[in-house]
Amino acid sequence: MVDGVSATSSSQTYQTAGDRSAASLANDFDDFLVLLTTQLQHQDPMDPMDSNQFTQQLVQFSGVEQQIKTNQNLETLAALTMMSNQSSLASYLGKDALVPRPNGEHDGTNGIMWRYHNETAAEKLTFEIRNDQGDVVHTSDGEKAAGVHDFQWDGKLENGEFAPAGEYTLKIAAEDAGGQKLETGIAVRSRVQSVDLTGTEAVFVVGPNLVSQNEIIQLFSE
Repeated sequence: MVDGVSATSSSQTYQTAGDRSAASLANDFDDFLVLLTTQLQHQDPMDPMDSNQFTQQLVQFSGVEQQIKTNQNLETLAALTMMSNQSSLASYLGKDALVPRPNGEHDGTNGIMWRYHNETAAEKLTFEIRNDQGDVVHTSDGEKAAGVHDFQWDGKLENGEFAPAGEYTLKIAAEDAGGQKLETGIAVRSRVQSVDLTGTEAVFVVGPNLVSQNEIIQLFSE
């Protein structure tokens, strides 16, 4: 059985800011009316209180009440917008997404697909894949031309056997003709597993990565 104090505390916890402000204003207005009535009852008939002062205070209360009602309407609108957004976010679940991260999830048989971007052509470009312990499990050469390229790791080790399921990270070493290192952008394709809506911004769990919605570069239907 829930006692009165616990129930009141629980209901206050789930009130919006506008609801709490409205409740507080109602209490303040009741106190104001009590004070006003008491002052009128005990005023000096020969020196009555200025009615303009009470009128101004009533106008102020009315203005605050209107502002609180506006805030409550905005909170309702924001809640409806959030519900609509949550419905659209649910459509991401179970699909593959391309996100700007070097690490991906290998399920033990299918490997990992990365996409990388060479801003300029490279003279030399090599791939290095490491497991979550930092050990190198695969090395190979990549496309050197400028532009966007895909790299599909089949999930196999150098001995031809499949690597254990887990998280793997791609590192790309690229150099130009003069031996200068080149920066290469890396993105990974992984499954959208869940969406965390507890914060002010939705956070997607994409493979081993946590990303925001604006970080999702591409969404795949299959």
